[in-house]
This record gives sequence, structure tokens and C-alpha cells, in this order.
Amino acid sequence: MQKFLSVFCISLTIGYFANAENTDTYYILGNKHLKEGRYQQAINAFDALLQSQNAAIDPKRLSEIHYLKATAYHAMEVYPKAVSAYKIAITYNRRSAQIYNALGVTYSEQKQYVSALDVFKKASQLDQMTAEPYYNIGLVHLKQGNFSKAVEAFKTAVSTDRNWTDAYNGLAEAYLRLGHLKDAEQTYANAYRLNSNNISSILGLGKVYTRQRLYDQAIRKIKQVITLHPDNTEAHFQLAQIQIKSGHKEAAAQTMKYFKMLRQTDPLLEKAQKWVKIHPDDPKGYNNLGIVYLTRQRLDKAIEYFQHAITISPTLASTHYNLGLAFHRQKKLKLAINAYQKAISLNQSLAIAHNNIAVCYTDLQQNLDKALTHAKKATNIEPDNANYWDTLATIYADLGLNAKAQQARKKQTSLLEKTMK
Repeated sequence: MQKFLSVFCISLTIGYFANAENTDTYYILGNKHLKEGRYQQAINAFDALLQSQNAAIDPKRLSEIHYLKATAYHAMEVYPKAVSAYKIAITYNRRSAQIYNALGVTYSEQKQYVSALDVFKKASQLDQMTAEPYYNIGLVHLKQGNFSKAVEAFKTAVSTDRNWTDAYNGLAEAYLRLGHLKDAEQTYANAYRLNSNNISSILGLGKVYTRQRLYDQAIRKIKQVITLHPDNTEAHFQLAQIQIKSGHKEAAAQTMKYFKMLRQTDPLLEKAQKWVKIHPDDPKGYNNLGIVYLTRQRLDKAIEYFQHAITISPTLASTHYNLGLAFHRQKKLKLAINAYQKAISLNQSLAIAHNNIAVCYTDLQQNLDKALTHAKKATNIEPDNANYWDTLATIYADLGLNAKAQQARKKQTSLLEKTMK
């Protein structure tokens, strides 16, 4: 499903209103915060700007300030306040298609589709040369199940901007919902020609081929999506369905298992992404986002967010440990050891980091004396953890200390037996 589009990118907003004076301190500060994702600070700056002005301020200037406030509220997903601010902006500038379109997007986010349609139509009347309002009208009709009306709106968007991939994708999806498979295939193909890495276009073609029972072609397209976006939930679901239909039941079971994990973590991912969007300076937020990606097996993304959290706050032992775990899963053992060691330097009682360093050295078959030291520390800190005794037993065996290995293994076995009672 496509997302509603508003044209309020910050760089466009700042230059949009010709009468704006960009020298005011609050104005500059508000826009700076808005660009950096510090939305509440932006709102505070714009409020201070409004309070500092006298009643003779230019109406378009007032419209812009309220529009910028609304943009911040929308980014924070505080939609009722965004609606109020957009409406105030409109009272000062009733000829701005941009503001009406943004208001329509906010209504749509709240599933207030009747109100959204009204303002999208107003936006399209004010600016017939811009495709976004027609596109958004099409999305509302899709949401409401009015697929024929969606087709007409998306056709207008496409004719207004023939180089816009999203408009073709919207039209293709409407055709697909109507069962017009050839039209859907052709339109998705047009979108794909414009952008061969567009997820919606490739996934859409995969769905069309599935409906046409062209399973080999469908699988190729879905796997192309997964190559570009390895944790795309819908792609894995579609792949599992195709594998079932084409008789590949074992492969389908594996794909479905991963899909279920993705579906379970989708809400956590959305929540974590929203948190860092609203709190861009919170290192724990980035750590939590990294954990979600680690769970989804997106190690590259997990590492990116753990490292960002560390940049903000270098003393978070848990984040250094999580970074080590991500490197460990990538088989980058030396990087993992470095991260684990940093975690231990910040929290010497982190038994799992000691254990994992020992495991890394064992896997590398290097520095087994260091491995032994860390394994012993892990069992000293948490003597009831069977896994740590398993690590210690393995290292003793690698060093040829068989009696100690047997003793450690016996301890592991007794602990496991206790957990089974």
C-alpha cells in the first residue's frame, strides 16, 4: 500500500513563502530544529516568534509560521494539533494548495477520509499542475474501496507528472484490486522503468505474476524485493504463499517462520522508529531500535543504530555489548571482541560479555589463555548459568586439560538437570 504524500519537505517550505523574512532569530531557530528533527523545540521557537510579533505582521508570514508548527506536530503524530495549526495557516492564506494538501494528509492519517477528500479536492483546484493532491485522492478512494474512482484519480496524477513512480504504483494497485491484471502489469512495468529499485513496483509485479500463476517470475520479483529490503514483511508473506502454491512446502515453512517473526516485531519497529524521530538525542532510543533490527536479523541496520547511540553516549555498556553481539553474528569476531571488551570496561560484572569474548577466541583458535580467563570470570559472576560452564568446558578441552573439562561439563549437566525438574 502506498503512503499519503505531502509536499512539506523542509527545504521546500523555507523558500515557499515569498514574503517571509528569514532574519528573525526565532524563525531561524525553529527551522533549524525542524530540519534536525527536534520538533518540540521547533514548536517552542515558532510560538515565541508568534508572541514576539505585533498585529500588523504580514498574513502570509503568519500563515507560514502556523504551517511550520503544523509540520512539526504532524511529524510528532500529534494530529489534532497539526489540523488546528494547518487550519489557522489557511485562514491567513486561502490560496495555498500546499497547506490544503498537508491538511488532507493529516486527516487521512486519522482515517477521516471524507474531510481529507474535501481538502485534497480544494488543493487540486488551487494548483492543477501539481500531481500530489490527485495522488492522495486516489489513495483515499483505495482506502474506501472505491477502486474505479481511484483509477481516475491516479490517471490524473500520472498525466500531470509522467515521471513520478508513486503515481504509476497507485494506479497499478487500483487496477490490481479491480482484477485488471494486464493493466496492472503494464502500469507496474512503467513504474519499474522509471525506478528499477522501487520496492512497490517490484512487489506489485510479483503480486500480478502470482495472480497470473506465473510463479517462477513471481518468485524472482519477490526475491528481488528481499535483496533490496531483507526484512520486508509483505515480501516474505508473498514469497511463502507462492512457495505453497508452487509445491515448495519446506521452503514455504522456513519463509513463513521468518515472516511471523517480522510481523510480530513490526509494531516494535514502528514504535522504536517513532521514538527516535521525536527524541533524536536519546541514545537509549537508538539502542532499542538497534535491538529490534538485531531481532529482525538486519545486522547492518542494528550496527548502524548501536554506533549512533554510542556516538551520543559512549558510556552505555549495554549498547557496546549489543554492538559486539551484532558483529559476532556477522562473524566479525575481532570487532566483536573489541566491543565486548568496551562493554566490560564500563561494567565489569557483565558475565555474558566475558563469556562471548571467550567464545570468540575459541572460534578464532587464538589466545586461548585469554579465552580461559574470560570464561572463568563469566562462571564466577553467574555460577548458575549452564551455558557459561559449557564454554569453560570447551576451552579446557581445547587446552588439553581434560580433567578440568570433565569437571566443568559435570557442573553444566547438573545445572541443566535442575532446570528440567
